[in-house]
Amino acid sequence: MATEAARVVLARKALDLYLQEHGDERRWRYPLAGSDVAECDIVDLMMDLMLLARASGHDPCTVLRKTQVHLDAEIGQRC
Repeated sequence: MATEAARVVLARKALDLYLQEHGDERRWRYPLAGSDVAECDIVDLMMDLMLLARASGHDPCTVLRKTQVHLDAEIGQRC
């Protein structure tokens, strides 16, 4: 199983490719001080993944719930 650090690197690659495809389409982007990753960019990518889930016959809400369970199991983070 990949480490948390390895997963962060992979997620960053996915986000970078996603943002590269969107280019100037992004209208609002406010990264936290000291970070080059904006929350809105992550939200946009996650939303598009939920659209992919739905288009692939999966229930996006179920996918989100399962993601929450995985997050809790991996790092103990409950939202």
